[in-house]
Amino acid sequence: MSNAPDLDLYSLFVELQASASQETFVAIQLSGIRKDFLTKGMDGSPIFLLKDSSPVSYHPSLQFRYINVSFQVTCQVQVDGAVLEDQFAVVSCDADTPDLHELFVRCFSAAVEELPENAVTSDLEKCTLKLLDLFRAMSQPGNREILGLWAELFVITKSPDVQRAVRTWHGGDFDRFDFWWNSGCVEVKASAKSQRIHEFALEQLQPPSAETGYVLSLLMQPISGGIGAIELAKEIEGHLVREPTLKQKLWRNIAQALGSDFSEKLDRRFDAAYADRNLRVYFMHEIPAISAPDDGRISGIRFQSDLSAVNSILSGSASSLLASVFK
Repeated sequence: MSNAPDLDLYSLFVELQASASQETFVAIQLSGIRKDFLTKGMDGSPIFLLKDSSPVSYHPSLQFRYINVSFQVTCQVQVDGAVLEDQFAVVSCDADTPDLHELFVRCFSAAVEELPENAVTSDLEKCTLKLLDLFRAMSQPGNREILGLWAELFVITKSPDVQRAVRTWHGGDFDRFDFWWNSGCVEVKASAKSQRIHEFALEQLQPPSAETGYVLSLLMQPISGGIGAIELAKEIEGHLVREPTLKQKLWRNIAQALGSDFSEKLDRRFDAAYADRNLRVYFMHEIPAISAPDDGRISGIRFQSDLSAVNSILSGSASSLLASVFK
């Protein structure tokens, strides 16, 4: 099965028939440049077959939690009725973690986009090690609650420049902020309660010198028929065509946020219309906060601030405000 560019890769994978053996696969070709494929194992697990142009030699397999990689494996691939036999790196995800399969497919397909045209075993090993580092995070506790992750993804979808929003999202020099660029920073706060009360670390309200700091406050409503974090991420990914580095950043941040509780967190869904109606934007200096202590021995201060009665000098619709924030 060839991969039509206007169809979602994971949806195509779901429709694939399971392979009849461990050597012959019905597959989706990932691009017209390289002979890389996505296929489905006999057990229903997603498997990437990455063309290896190296001469045959021994190369040890890699095994980590959830992920297995074998190098220089000869496989037969069926695509649109034609059969191709070649040498591949075989990268598979554990069949016993179906909740992880979509994240695996989306993360790794983004990494594959950056492979050179005639990749050799060392290129494929570097590519897979990036993935293994990413999924190592999935065996550790997550670094954010799903409420906060969902809110950040929602803000990105509402940004007038999605690529720029992803580029400024976590991982910069000032990672204490959710978004940071040379002249500004943004902290996103979310609450599933009726009152607009958020917890802050004191340093989250202290933008670097000469920069403008904003706080985006969302009230959120859990709902069974709502939107999940993966759906928001897929919408964002649609804006990152020909931006494999940003795609990898998107899925890496999501994986690190979810951590080992990914299955439970991915079940949480929220009302997007309610979040849109209840999005507010404040300058950081407008947030009620305690003063920084003079004693250098005191650090890591956290407090709750009630914004219910705080009227920001910023006004306008959520979309117009976000346009001004991410300009």
